[in-house]
Amino acid sequence: MDTGDLLSSRAPAPNTNQKKIGELKSELYMKTYNFMGYDAFTPGEIDLAFGLDHLVKMSKQANFPFLAANLMSAKTRNPLFKSHTIKEFQGVKIGLFGLISPRFPAGGSLEESKEYYLADPVEVAQKTIAELKKKHCRVIVVLAHMETHEQEMLAKNIPSIQFILSGHITRLQLEPIESNDTQIFMAGSRGENLGQVDFFIEEKTLYSRYDLVPLTAKFADHPKVQEWLNQYKIDLQKLLQTPPPTTPRKSPAITRRQVAIPVTPLFMGEKYCLSCHPQQHQSWMNTSHARAYQTLSPKNKSSDPTCLACHTTGLGIVRNPKAFFENVQCEACHGPAEGHPDMRRSLSQIGEDQCRKCHNAGNSPNFHYPTYLQKIRHQK
Repeated sequence: MDTGDLLSSRAPAPNTNQKKIGELKSELYMKTYNFMGYDAFTPGEIDLAFGLDHLVKMSKQANFPFLAANLMSAKTRNPLFKSHTIKEFQGVKIGLFGLISPRFPAGGSLEESKEYYLADPVEVAQKTIAELKKKHCRVIVVLAHMETHEQEMLAKNIPSIQFILSGHITRLQLEPIESNDTQIFMAGSRGENLGQVDFFIEEKTLYSRYDLVPLTAKFADHPKVQEWLNQYKIDLQKLLQTPPPTTPRKSPAITRRQVAIPVTPLFMGEKYCLSCHPQQHQSWMNTSHARAYQTLSPKNKSSDPTCLACHTTGLGIVRNPKAFFENVQCEACHGPAEGHPDMRRSLSQIGEDQCRKCHNAGNSPNFHYPTYLQKIRHQK
């Protein structure tokens, strides 16, 4: 089962084929999840941000249900996807249903976001569990894409929930959180760990055991999945190499020559900066930023746009056939350098918010701004 935010942990930089890139990635996920025999998926706010139409298309590619009991159609007041599903093992019925926090912003376009709303999770959970109880479910499991305190509140208000599989929370928890006889499991993010719950019933008592299984290199890729992944990377490279669009600026005089100028300044690359800033360039060469792209190869991630967004510079907005510059170069922090210094355009000042675009809780859980700043600080 998957509890959401499947498509990305940080939106990649704009690309002319960004929608196609998202579709390409979701097709790979659905094909792989079908092959592995997934039982359910509950979307998160990042998945919704790709658009409801995209999510519906994903659900049609899946051989398993998308569960979102409180994601409601504004027109019909009914769930847009299945509210629940039931699995039976050795005569024990297990009821599964999904919930999404209404505190998260609506995704997609403004018009599309008016087509649905997120109902109160507690009220929806009570109704859904009542229905599952009528169908003789002895174990109730919630796929909850919510903040930790919301999950704990859910457990406090509805004691009949045995397990909550946590989404949205990026940190992992080696032991389950106990709340009102409900166990909350947090397996982390980015597919680095597999959360495994074994349970059995003796007489009327439910016993369970929870383990986190690190998905290290000792688990070899299946040949068929590796074949799909290789094809995905080939298709992805074609999309990433599409040159950025240019929008001509209107000229007030008809007799003047029309010149196509990009609205967004282009990224020029570290060699462009080196000509005027040799000392700063040498300082940068001694940082981990200068080797960020190389760290992706051992993990077979050098074509993944989610990773490229933080390990490269100017993804999709560069003068470069690869459609990005390798590593976290000067412009990754200071902004695109086209027009500097000859057009007297100043570059961006750097603050903590800029760093946290990549050093967020999911990618860099131990990030401490003052400490990390000293590692990359250079003379102005």
